[in-house]
Amino acid sequence: MHAYQYSGIDPTGRRITGTMNAHDESNLEEQLRKTGIWLLESSLIHAAGRTLESKAPPRSIPGGQRRRELINFCTLMNFLVRVGVPLVQALEIASQDCAHEGFGRILLDLKHQVESGGQLHEALAGYPKVFNLQFVSLVRAGEQSGALPESFQELKTYLEWQDQITADVRQATIYPTIVLFMVILFVLTLFTFVVPKFAMLLTATKVALPIPTQIVLGTSEFFKSTWYFWFGGILIVPILVGFLRRFWAEFDVWYDRARFHVPMFGSLIHMLTISRFARSLSVLYRAGIPIMQSLRLCEGLVGSPLFARIIRTVGTEIESGENLSDAMRHHPEFPKLLLRLVVTGEKTGNLDMALDNTADYYNLIIPRKIKKIFSIIEPSLIIFLVAIVGFVAMAIFLPILSLMENIR
Repeated sequence: MHAYQYSGIDPTGRRITGTMNAHDESNLEEQLRKTGIWLLESSLIHAAGRTLESKAPPRSIPGGQRRRELINFCTLMNFLVRVGVPLVQALEIASQDCAHEGFGRILLDLKHQVESGGQLHEALAGYPKVFNLQFVSLVRAGEQSGALPESFQELKTYLEWQDQITADVRQATIYPTIVLFMVILFVLTLFTFVVPKFAMLLTATKVALPIPTQIVLGTSEFFKSTWYFWFGGILIVPILVGFLRRFWAEFDVWYDRARFHVPMFGSLIHMLTISRFARSLSVLYRAGIPIMQSLRLCEGLVGSPLFARIIRTVGTEIESGENLSDAMRHHPEFPKLLLRLVVTGEKTGNLDMALDNTADYYNLIIPRKIKKIFSIIEPSLIIFLVAIVGFVAMAIFLPILSLMENIR
């Protein structure tokens, strides 16, 4: 199927131009004839979905930039479709209003596909690295139910929530990350380059070395002789872990389970995962997507291989006749608060509202948890740095003081 730019005459004798998908020019002429248009001339502008006259639309956009562009796109589409602007024209306006050139080309390609008779969710599915399954499913639900503006509003709200959570985590982690990096760099430099210079001086004086000095010199010698091992480990271990997580599903689940047991950070990761699950399921369910399909979509949205497997098991238990709350109760990873609210939502028929309340609760306590964790880490790093510097200074000055005492 190719896209053609055509020029023709309508039943009133007026010359018109447009674009349409067709297998070849004969098929294009046949489709136009059915609409009462006589084809005058045509030219191929797309081949297998790729633009020939201009650069092809990119297949992906960087994560943070993609989310911001999607928020702007959903905001504009919600307004334009709600006030009655035709979908093709709305996509054209969105492509012209887009500040990101690559995303603008994607929107223009969507406009061509919809103009040629395709549905919007089918066009979106052609860019899986830009529009994920949740995005496509919500748009499809909106098209089928006639509530496309509401779907764009749901997507806008969800993406803004994701953006806010990401910004909160980033803001809270920047300073401690910089401090931790500087502490590690300082300690490595101190024991690899600075302390050995003093070691040569103290060895030349042949003075008796106290225990703190022996510890510092031994540590320095250890770092000096094994520095390549540590730097190699810093580079190789993350690559190896990433490789195993990508190609070994069981290791990926084990690694994810281990993350939930990391002191302080494990509970924070668990809260973020539960919040993503509750918000994603709420958005999908409220859009009219069946619970089983919503759960399948949530598997790729929670950001946790362990919870993706648990959600898959919950779906299997629901298919066997259990309701959502009973199926979730079999898994201790779901907190009691979420279970109680899901039970209430099932009884009252407001499951989406119950899930929203759960996500809202965690959205309130997650920033507090983040601040609490890093309010402990920041002074701990400073105290650790002071202790290291103080111990090294003491280890260096003790033999010097001993030498001065012998000279007297």
